[in-house]
Amino acid sequence: MTTFRLCSAWIFTGFVLAWGSGCSAEVPEGRQKMGPSGGAGSGLEPGTGGLQGMAPTGGTPGAVPVGSNPGGVAVTCDTGAAPGVSPLMKLSTVQYRNTVRDLLQAVGAGSVLPSVQTLTASIPDDSLANGFRGRDNRTALEHVQGYFNVGRAVGDAVAKDPALLVAVAGSCASGASLTAACVDGFLDRFVSLVYRRPLTDMDRAEYQALNDGVRTPSQAVRAMVVVALSSPRFVHQVEVDGTSVATSADLLQLTAYEIASRLSYTFWQTMPDNQLLAAAKSGSLATDAGFAQELERVVSDPRTHETLWSFWNEWLHLEKFTGFETTRPGLEALAAGESLGVAGHDHYRDMVQEVRDLSELFTFQGTRTASELLTTDISVTQSPDLAHLYGVQPWTGTGNYPTLPPGTRAGLFQRAALLVSNLEQTNPFHRGALVRRSLLCDALPQPDPNSLPPGSLDPPPPSTAQTTRQRFQAKVDGKPLCQACHGGFSDMGYVLESFDALGRYRTTEKVFNEQKGALVA
Repeated sequence: MTTFRLCSAWIFTGFVLAWGSGCSAEVPEGRQKMGPSGGAGSGLEPGTGGLQGMAPTGGTPGAVPVGSNPGGVAVTCDTGAAPGVSPLMKLSTVQYRNTVRDLLQAVGAGSVLPSVQTLTASIPDDSLANGFRGRDNRTALEHVQGYFNVGRAVGDAVAKDPALLVAVAGSCASGASLTAACVDGFLDRFVSLVYRRPLTDMDRAEYQALNDGVRTPSQAVRAMVVVALSSPRFVHQVEVDGTSVATSADLLQLTAYEIASRLSYTFWQTMPDNQLLAAAKSGSLATDAGFAQELERVVSDPRTHETLWSFWNEWLHLEKFTGFETTRPGLEALAAGESLGVAGHDHYRDMVQEVRDLSELFTFQGTRTASELLTTDISVTQSPDLAHLYGVQPWTGTGNYPTLPPGTRAGLFQRAALLVSNLEQTNPFHRGALVRRSLLCDALPQPDPNSLPPGSLDPPPPSTAQTTRQRFQAKVDGKPLCQACHGGFSDMGYVLESFDALGRYRTTEKVFNEQKGALVA
């Protein structure tokens, strides 16, 4: 029996599906940070039982009870496990850009945004090398320089524009000197939002020192803006302010402000809004009921839909498709009658939109489970092109969804976006690797090209005497080095050979001359 790990992608998928169905879900305890009521966890759970209090009260029809398991798979959590380490995470580049935008708008400096957009755009995008951009925690010189450039540009704009200076620092900043009280007002208005928590006496002393009597008021405010926007407190999610738990000095209780940031950055990819910060200030966010109330509001926000779509998009590697080779005779012949490459028709866009619509449906509408997502036979596409490829009518946008032809396809991983190839030939190795990595969450080591026989990484040429499965299987048969890896995923690609390179269902494989487009087998 083969055992596969339950990866973070499926944990997150289970969470969002659980939330979308209006149910409560329990998550394992025993992580580095602890929730507001003392339950060990990710910091998003207020009680010892995990995400308690999420379901609407009053016995919502179809709600999944706490502790139940709709998927039918037995899961046992080790509540005595030692907590893991919570790393210091930098804001992702998307989070950073969103935070700069929302911060400037919150303090009345939105007019500065056009002048800093080029600077924020120059900060390196995060890599998908670890599967998700949010897991790219590398900081390069370009990040540090970019953060400083943004801070300097905002500080310069505030110092040069009297109206902006007053908006950011108050009318007292327009005087001949800057009083300590005026600086404190600026710190409360601006820097506390930058830090996403109230300032300590040490913080205040650091910024008060910049009002040294040598700088003019506008110069002092500029210096404070630059320091604040270049601070590690701004560009990282810092979680070191909680009190130690009695059982371990290394285990910290999350503060209400840290919980607010976890909520906003998890679901919105940006800083907490005023309501989250107010809930943290009042202490209600550190209670089960207050947390549940804010979680309900946060998840209902349209920004959560965008964040979750980014998750689906990155998890399923939808950005990696390079496009159909529509001028290739072999592909033209395969796609005859499908309008592929015709102006006004974008098949891959429609395929990706179908995955998005399906994820929205299963996350935010009704009571649905991950198991159902992997087996559903409904068609949500409104694209005539994709519907034709599936052999169904497009969904009208209202009423019941069409169902896919019986026995042809079912579930998320048999949708065209996850099956297509840019050529007329399928590649079962690629399909199997996607299933093994994304669905089963198993790491597949990349082979060292120098250790492989020549041509090992080239797909086998078309053949009139062999099916694609036979050709690809012959690539690894009798080669122990290849079989050791391919034995773990190739079969998963072979079972998807019922779908051609366009993702259409087939019972017979057609072979085309790739240069002339003639059907040869």
